[in-house]
Amino acid sequence: MIRDDINQLVEEITKTHPEDEIFQAKKDFLKISGEIFEDDKSYESRIGSFLEWYTFERPHPDSGLTPVQSYLQSHGESLTQETRELAQAISQNIHSLFTAKKIKSDYVVVLDILDDKKYEVKENQGPMLFNYEDIFEGRLIPYNGHYYFTDHFCYHPKPTVGFIKSRVKILRVKEEEALNLEKKLQKNLLGPQKSLGKVLAKLEKLRGKLEGITKENKIDSLKKEIDELENQKNQFETQISEIENQLTELRTEIIEGEHNRNRFTFIRKLSYMSLKWERSRQIDVRDIYQD
Repeated sequence: MIRDDINQLVEEITKTHPEDEIFQAKKDFLKISGEIFEDDKSYESRIGSFLEWYTFERPHPDSGLTPVQSYLQSHGESLTQETRELAQAISQNIHSLFTAKKIKSDYVVVLDILDDKKYEVKENQGPMLFNYEDIFEGRLIPYNGHYYFTDHFCYHPKPTVGFIKSRVKILRVKEEEALNLEKKLQKNLLGPQKSLGKVLAKLEKLRGKLEGITKENKIDSLKKEIDELENQKNQFETQISEIENQLTELRTEIIEGEHNRNRFTFIRKLSYMSLKWERSRQIDVRDIYQD
């Protein structure tokens, strides 16, 4: 099964990394997810979730590459095609909160509640793993035209659905603000881009005319017109550069940076609530799942 291949690859990658680096990463992970102990029922799954996060998502502070990206870069040519394709698929994984919408013997349909997207996932243990409308943390791997789950899930009890969805709504409202700003900047970019195109076309035409003219007064007139167009060209290029810089900053620092960090923190805090519920079944779960 593909999950066995994923687990084997995770083991292969992590065993080449220094123990102190993994130890520090684990401390960072558990600071949000909550300390776990070997007698916790979900201990193995939570350790597995940490290793997946470390391998798939955690960028190295120096290179900025995740362990799987670094593995591909350093071992790419020596890997079999199958292993290379699996590692590439892992680097495109989707880590989110899902709810089960359809459960069949060989596949399940899940809704990513953070992105409001549905996925059909190849899974022959669906009836054992999920109940309809379950909310759970999981990780999807897009591989050979299909989606697959990894081995590790964190389930959240049904009475928490309202709390979770209300917090998801808050997250998405903040994200929509940035996405709307991105659309506005992209729209603002069209005007100067279109104007620049017109100016460049005029410049090309005038320069062509200039080559065939010998009269000084006509040459001076064309050169003056060209200078004015050059100034316009520089102004439009400056406008475009400024907007493009704003878009780059918005995408890297907010959309790809802050949003992902907020989602990760949210998912991990829910995981910690799930762990506290696991340890304290006599407490009403709604007293655990709260801000």
